[in-house]
Amino acid sequence: MELLYNFFSSGNFIPHGHCYLWKPELVWLHILADTLIALSYYSIPLTLIYFVRKRDDIPFKVIFLLFGAFIISCGTTHLMEVWTLWHPVYWLSGAMKAITALISLYTAITLIPLVPQALALPSPAQLEAAYMALKDENAERQRVEQELRKYKETLEELVEQRTAELAKTNEQLQQEIIQRQQSQEKMAELLKAVKSANQDLNDFAYVVSHDLKAPLRGISSLSEWLLSDYGDQFDDEGKELVRLLISRVKKMYNLIDGILQYSRAGSYREQKTQVNLNDVVRDVIDLLAPPENIQIEITSILPIISAETTRIKQIFQNLLSNAIKFIDKPQGQIIINCTEDNSYWQFSIADNGPGIEEKYFTKVFQMFQKLSNDDNSDSTGIGLSLVKKIVELYGGTVWVESEVGQGSKFFFTLKK
Repeated sequence: MELLYNFFSSGNFIPHGHCYLWKPELVWLHILADTLIALSYYSIPLTLIYFVRKRDDIPFKVIFLLFGAFIISCGTTHLMEVWTLWHPVYWLSGAMKAITALISLYTAITLIPLVPQALALPSPAQLEAAYMALKDENAERQRVEQELRKYKETLEELVEQRTAELAKTNEQLQQEIIQRQQSQEKMAELLKAVKSANQDLNDFAYVVSHDLKAPLRGISSLSEWLLSDYGDQFDDEGKELVRLLISRVKKMYNLIDGILQYSRAGSYREQKTQVNLNDVVRDVIDLLAPPENIQIEITSILPIISAETTRIKQIFQNLLSNAIKFIDKPQGQIIINCTEDNSYWQFSIADNGPGIEEKYFTKVFQMFQKLSNDDNSDSTGIGLSLVKKIVELYGGTVWVESEVGQGSKFFFTLKK
């Protein structure tokens, strides 16, 4: 209690004003200066407290509080200077200075480790640069967002447009499917009708050929008997007429056979097998039995193909028989050759016959078209048209190259 009393007691000390000899101007100078300093000191902590409260994000709030306490204690010491002019409570004044010293020391010690952290804080220029970068980034982000909104609107319009197009396309597809189903049904009906018509045609061809061949065979037999039994009663002209009748009957018989073969070419189906064309051509040559003055030569090894044997034989038989039939040279020559391509075989049959004019290159493959007007010829005009039909059934083509007087060369291709 005595110590506390001494703090607030003047004791035997004299007021500080005696040191100024109580000169009014000097006393007032110290009063005004210390008062203004104290007021200024007191106003600074208020400003700091207001700033800290407004800026929650400010770092180092503790140091701001310490600065506030230090400044307040400094201001209080100046007020004590004014008080001690009349009241010599120097123990209290010294205690205030001691408190100020402790706060100042603690603030200084606390401030030292905060200096590196404070230095690490960005400078105003850096903050300005960061702000400008953020501003540019924000402007770019807004631009991108605006473009994205436009793109979104465009995309939505495009999706709506594509959806409408897909709906329309789907509707068209549905209609096409219905039309295709109807077409398939009609096609099935047509195929059924064609199949029935083909069957009727085949039946008709067989019936007609049988009904026509029977009287022809009778006429041929009667003519031969007539020539045999009554030949001595005919003059030369009569015998020639009977021979002409037999020839015409034979031609008619061959024509019926040709028509029958042509009608069967597109409808008759034989099982496909591996056909060795070397054997086929030799069999055909043996069947045709060419005259001794006609030489047939095979200049290449013929391939083995997957085909119907009868049809392939008809191709070679008709081409070779035509070549044999029309050769007009004392020594006839027929050359059979084959070349290979990537997707097909190409065959050729060349002869040294009379040749064909170019204007007839297409005509010779038409049905009933003959280049010879010889009534004694047994040509029916069906053989080459039958060759063309069979080759095209196999997906191939047939053509002829020829010069008048130099012979002819018939080509045809068969897919591998």
